[in-house]
Amino acid sequence: MKIKNHILIWILKSRRALFNRLKGISHLDIGTDNEFLDIHAEMLSEDRAIQTLRERYNIYHFMKVASGLEGAVAEVGVYRGGSAKLLCKLKGNSPIYLFDTFEGLPSFVTGAEGVLSSGNFNDTSMEDVSAYLSSFENVYIYKGYFPDSAIGTPAEHMRFRFVHLDVDIYESTLKALDFFYPRMVDSGIIISHDYRTFFAPGVRKAFDHFFAHKKETVIPLWDTQCVVIKNIVNQGAAAGS
Repeated sequence: MKIKNHILIWILKSRRALFNRLKGISHLDIGTDNEFLDIHAEMLSEDRAIQTLRERYNIYHFMKVASGLEGAVAEVGVYRGGSAKLLCKLKGNSPIYLFDTFEGLPSFVTGAEGVLSSGNFNDTSMEDVSAYLSSFENVYIYKGYFPDSAIGTPAEHMRFRFVHLDVDIYESTLKALDFFYPRMVDSGIIISHDYRTFFAPGVRKAFDHFFAHKKETVIPLWDTQCVVIKNIVNQGAAAGS
């Protein structure tokens, strides 16, 4: 871990007011949310998640919003399990279904996917993530290309209240939306990484294509994310904007 990150973690843990000033959140309620900031400090120290502070808070916030709903939780694009651990901390006793190739991006990634290429994010394994999340109950991990990896599993017949996508490319994003959208409960939440970044243009293309003729609105979030809430129309201003 870089020395700069060690210093930031120390400030976050022992000088929280200074951390809030450095991050420009002293005037925001995130700066007083000690549960989230404790989780953020843990995620920084473990160095497994790629989300920024604001992206992690978006996931945390919308998981809280969905906490009163029935249904399971899912993530496609687990990588090293960092964001999955955040979901596990907030899911209660609900089952969580985690899907990844655990071999990096697939071979069919093309130049249309920005700077991404086949094999990116392959420094992980199903065994490592399973061990990392072993202290949580009702965690189900599946290896392979999604949604084929979900066929024949309980997830195929589940209803979901919260889904996190981080699959980077057009085809995988579109297939994930096609699988989860009809399985979302009313007011269920789908949040995705990379919607606003130029480095992974396929994610925005997939979301905009999929929801072009549906009543839900795709809402951009800071830094790169977007969110969709099932059966909610004219949802208002974007969180974090």
